[in-house]
Amino acid sequence: MNKILTLILAGTFVLTAEISAQTKVKLASVAPTGTPWADVMYRIQKRINADGSGKFSVKVYPGGQLGGENEILAGVRKGRIEYAGITTGAIATAVPELNVLEMPYLFDSVTQADCVLDNHLTGPVSELLEAKGMIFISWAENGFRSIGVKGKAIKVPSDLTGIKVRSQEAKTHLAFWKSVGASPIPIAIPEVLPALQTGVVNGFDNTPLFTMAAEWQTTIDNFTFTKHIYQPALIVASKSFYDKLSPEDKKIISGETNELASEVRKGVRALDGRLVATLKKTGVEIYNPTAAELAQWKSASAGQEKTVLPKLGGKSQAIYNAILKGKAACK
Repeated sequence: MNKILTLILAGTFVLTAEISAQTKVKLASVAPTGTPWADVMYRIQKRINADGSGKFSVKVYPGGQLGGENEILAGVRKGRIEYAGITTGAIATAVPELNVLEMPYLFDSVTQADCVLDNHLTGPVSELLEAKGMIFISWAENGFRSIGVKGKAIKVPSDLTGIKVRSQEAKTHLAFWKSVGASPIPIAIPEVLPALQTGVVNGFDNTPLFTMAAEWQTTIDNFTFTKHIYQPALIVASKSFYDKLSPEDKKIISGETNELASEVRKGVRALDGRLVATLKKTGVEIYNPTAAELAQWKSASAGQEKTVLPKLGGKSQAIYNAILKGKAACK
């Protein structure tokens, strides 16, 4: 299973086009064949090849051949990469307002998150992306992040005191780790496994899916379902590439707005139970915090709307307000 799931969500599939008599399109991903993300890539390939009536020729390159999320993001914005699926935490390096989506315990459930993202944030986020050289295609997801460590089980925040953990570079992630007493070290995805193996860090947070995909479970003893950050992903196109297309070709490349969200989410979530069982089989102990323990996590990490949000800049407050309005409407 590890080989099948290698690196699902550094989150990312990529579309690179070389314009000739026929537009040859390379569709690549860090996800290998057999994963939900790869399945969506092949669906995109089939649709574009069919709808384009020979105008486009798409070939899928799975397995992480075009770099990590930061490199892909830069490529999309500069027009060297035409199409990508990237976590919001990574895109937040260019669109800081997206940090708001990854504030701890912002969403109560995936159902609530889906409703807010699809019905209340698609428009505002589309505008933010376009201003930074990207076109919104669809929401996707990584899921709820939890904590894996080498050593004793992490039950409450005080158990993390002084422990070195890998953090995504997003400001909300770094603030979360500091609020619960850990020592966060930002490390790019390709370097995380070696860092865990050599003791540069002794823990991390991510979904069971990504944990297994990256084979990080080989370095830990315990996995605690804190579910402290819900992490969406975005499927985007390069604006410089997209703007050169005719209206007809834009429709072929993008499909219906947000049409991929349901399929990606369904595929990712369908694996959760099996992945937890597989984690146990590999010798990783699973811990589900009690209600009282979860209350400690929520209390320790609360308040980013006062401490982090004002520092994000741009339209971050407006995005946060839209989330609150959406949550109220999505009950």
